[in-house]
Amino acid sequence: MEQTTVVIIGAGPAGSTCGLLLRKRNIDCVLVDRATFPRDKICGGGLTPRSYKLLSQLLPQFRYDYNSVHRLKLCIEGEQVLDFQMASEIRIVKRRQFDAQLLEEYQKNGGQFINEAMTVIEEKDGQVIVTLKSGRQIACKYLVGADGANSRVRKYLNPKSDHGILCMEQYGPKSKDNAIVGNLSRFYQQGYYYSFPNESYDVQGFGDMRTTPQTFRKVLNQMGCPDLKALGAYIPQSIDYPLRRNIILIGDAGGFPNRLTFEGLYYAFLTASHAATAISSGTSFAFVNKKVFDNKKMEERVARIFYNDFGLTVLKFLCKNVPSLITWAFNRAAN
Repeated sequence: MEQTTVVIIGAGPAGSTCGLLLRKRNIDCVLVDRATFPRDKICGGGLTPRSYKLLSQLLPQFRYDYNSVHRLKLCIEGEQVLDFQMASEIRIVKRRQFDAQLLEEYQKNGGQFINEAMTVIEEKDGQVIVTLKSGRQIACKYLVGADGANSRVRKYLNPKSDHGILCMEQYGPKSKDNAIVGNLSRFYQQGYYYSFPNESYDVQGFGDMRTTPQTFRKVLNQMGCPDLKALGAYIPQSIDYPLRRNIILIGDAGGFPNRLTFEGLYYAFLTASHAATAISSGTSFAFVNKKVFDNKKMEERVARIFYNDFGLTVLKFLCKNVPSLITWAFNRAAN
């Protein structure tokens, strides 16, 4: 049986970042993913200022391609209520390329990557044993789940774990004004429509608490989008698993996307960093990541207030009468 200190399941941004930070601390780790990279990933691909600032702090040598966007349009019930220039750019990446670049950076730093599916998790004699589809077994001191909303590691900790909300996307024609567009509606249940422009096409998507392929198509038709091939993925909205010292969940696998905006990349980088710190220092992840756990509770309360008829009415009023207040709040949250 192979031995290593850390096995990370999932080679997306959370897993690759965690692996990179562990390698920089000279900690042995193995990154496992069933997907062959580059691969497509459901995500608008927006890196907010706080996201790319954190990424540059964690991985100062990492370089990636992106489209710089400064303009944001907000609509309510299809009516544009705000159009402004953001204080800082939002960087729109193509997740297919971005994730592959991160994984390549991890491997350049001596990280081992296994392109295979994990099938079984066991615990024995103080170790976690991972069995791969081929029968290959790896024993480790720490197992890190970074395998997204359908995380096998999360299911191991809680077999009844909830997937979260369904988000669906399509790749539409490139917009001329290079702006991010969002639409809110009282008919959406705690969700929104969005369009993110990258270098060659727009990512058009929708997600709420009751998304179906039919509601997705209806919403996009209402927003004037053509009928194109759609893909779907879940966004976890809860932390419904026991916290363990030797089994850590990060990114979407840990249920860390923002409850209000669904932003996931920032928390992928942040929780990856916290996991690497917890492992290298011998501290519990629950302690290192405590502020993030607390933030999730606050975000849930804000989302309940924001996504209802009263919240939308107030927002529409402020956008039309005090737009500077909304732009200030947005810029503050994004940074």
